[in-house]
Amino acid sequence: MFFHGNCQVTRHICPRNCYDSCPILAYTRGGKLEYITGDKKEGASGRLCSKREEILATVYHPQRLLYPQRQLRRGSGQWQQISWNEAIDIIARKILELKERYHSTLPLCLNKYSGNFSLLHYAAEGMFNSLGPTTQTTGTPCFSSGLDAQRLDFGANVTADIRQMLEARLIILWGINPAWTSVHTMPIIYAAQERGAKVVVIDPVYTETARKADYYIELRPGGDAALTVLLLQKLAKTQKLSYNPDQTTGAAELIDAALQMPAAPLLKAVGQTDEAISFLAGLLAENHPTHIWCGFGLQRHIQGGLTIRLIDALSLLTGNIGIPGGGVNFADKGMDIFPFHIMQKRQDTRFVNINNFAQSLQDLTDPPIKFLWIACRDLLRQDVGLKDLLQFWSQLELVVVADKFLTHSAQMADIVLPVTTEFEELDVYGSYFRHWVGLNEPAIPPQGEAKSDLEIARLLTRRLNELAPGTSTFPAHRRDEEFLAAEFTPAVCQALHIKKWQDLYQGPARFRHQAYPWQDGRFATADGRFHCCTLPKDFPQMLPTKEYPFHFLTPHAQEHINGQSYHQHHLMSEYPLVYIHPDAARKHQLQDLHPAVVWNEQGQITVSVRFRTDLAPDIILSMQGASQKGGLNVLNSGVPTDLGLLTTSASGVAFYDVFVNIAPK
Repeated sequence: MFFHGNCQVTRHICPRNCYDSCPILAYTRGGKLEYITGDKKEGASGRLCSKREEILATVYHPQRLLYPQRQLRRGSGQWQQISWNEAIDIIARKILELKERYHSTLPLCLNKYSGNFSLLHYAAEGMFNSLGPTTQTTGTPCFSSGLDAQRLDFGANVTADIRQMLEARLIILWGINPAWTSVHTMPIIYAAQERGAKVVVIDPVYTETARKADYYIELRPGGDAALTVLLLQKLAKTQKLSYNPDQTTGAAELIDAALQMPAAPLLKAVGQTDEAISFLAGLLAENHPTHIWCGFGLQRHIQGGLTIRLIDALSLLTGNIGIPGGGVNFADKGMDIFPFHIMQKRQDTRFVNINNFAQSLQDLTDPPIKFLWIACRDLLRQDVGLKDLLQFWSQLELVVVADKFLTHSAQMADIVLPVTTEFEELDVYGSYFRHWVGLNEPAIPPQGEAKSDLEIARLLTRRLNELAPGTSTFPAHRRDEEFLAAEFTPAVCQALHIKKWQDLYQGPARFRHQAYPWQDGRFATADGRFHCCTLPKDFPQMLPTKEYPFHFLTPHAQEHINGQSYHQHHLMSEYPLVYIHPDAARKHQLQDLHPAVVWNEQGQITVSVRFRTDLAPDIILSMQGASQKGGLNVLNSGVPTDLGLLTTSASGVAFYDVFVNIAPK
């Protein structure tokens, strides 16, 4: 904390789980948070994205939850404000009653994910683990296939410093739209273009980033793996591959397998001409180094892990790994440097796949799930298989939601607990892409009676131990600062080049100090080699059918991250907007700006139609989190991807292998 004029200035890191993890400065005057800006400390850009106003508005929003609430009848909308003592007592007594009835704590389930990944928010896991073996979710709906892919190839998940793109001669933005989702990277891309780099966007949708690129390659959804094989074929036939055989395993076999695949079905899967593939292969051959940035979207297909592995191999076999400006960026697991002592990890936790939660709940009968605690997510909008989940909901005896707003999940809870924002609590946050670790220091006191996840864990622990001594081993006596000190071990401090966590008051620290990975030619695999994947005889690409003739693509919106802007109703349409090519719309008797129904075997949603001439005729496009009604995942059955178990203990979800039909309403 420091002062600027008559304002108190505090440091923060945006915890909204996007690529940039922006360092923030918050300006407070007279006890009121007035405005926020980007922090230019340590080379950060100092800019904030278009979500800046929403971030600030969250703190004082009139719909923010400020007091514990109890719903008189689940789903009735009849809420009663209660005290924290009463809320915690109800929860504690239900935990103890279930423990006695089942002689187990396994009926207690925690479903928590990415609303805030900062260190002290893992107190929710720590509190659950302190009770005994409980049921908890594992896995990630975001990027598990790609994490596994790069771990299999390189042995670890490491990104290059994004500023390395300045050294590239060719930048391939593959399934990523940083003009919307990583705005701080765009000036680097522009600067690289000014220095002569060519920028190629590969995407099924003509995005804002594609408009700013030198070249745009439109491909069919899920055709990424086929495109990579076609590029390998072209480069191998023209002898443009360049790699060190001593640094790889399986390279020759992969190249031979690629050459043996017939090109015609691959071209059909890609939806491009042979000339377009030759052009892209020529760019790869003639521009060195090449930097490839893989977005999360391209691994949200059933063969998503294979796709990333093939792109990794393409980069290695063209000599673009371990050099300035080269490499394949996907996601970094640098935050794994922390020990996460606060979680009190145990070996007997009953884990269920977060991406198959509804089915998992039904399968667990010995003992069944009876108590559900939801934190840092809105699973009734974000989960797949929602029809099954809602059917199971009535079997739950107590549902507790800790959140800032009355989300869709909170509306179906029995008790809602108000939580603090990042401006009202002490914590440390890192990134899965940028190499920052930074501090969230309190700028203002908690609004109303909001409490942090850590303070909630303390309250529940104390009440449980009052009612039944020894029930919880969570160290409720520790202060926030003591929890942080335990995470910043000597090894962590050494990795961050700091002496203690309090050094973060001076600005964010970096957890990667090499500009680009694998520069010594050795990888993190057991044998130190890059491991090329085995190429299957064909790709299990999912395609539209006569019954469901449209790919249903649901990328992130510019103004929203999943449901985190749920509360801004004045900025949101009542029903989801879906974009469709006018020719396809007319075949289905649709009119622009008119309502329609989108459906498949999972269910249906009411939508508002918008025409878009730059879409392929077999795509319906809708942005996540941009409507008050009609969650898009109602239509998603949760088809698993090919990888995910290695890194996150659960396969990913093929969010973009969803197929629908549409008709006028």
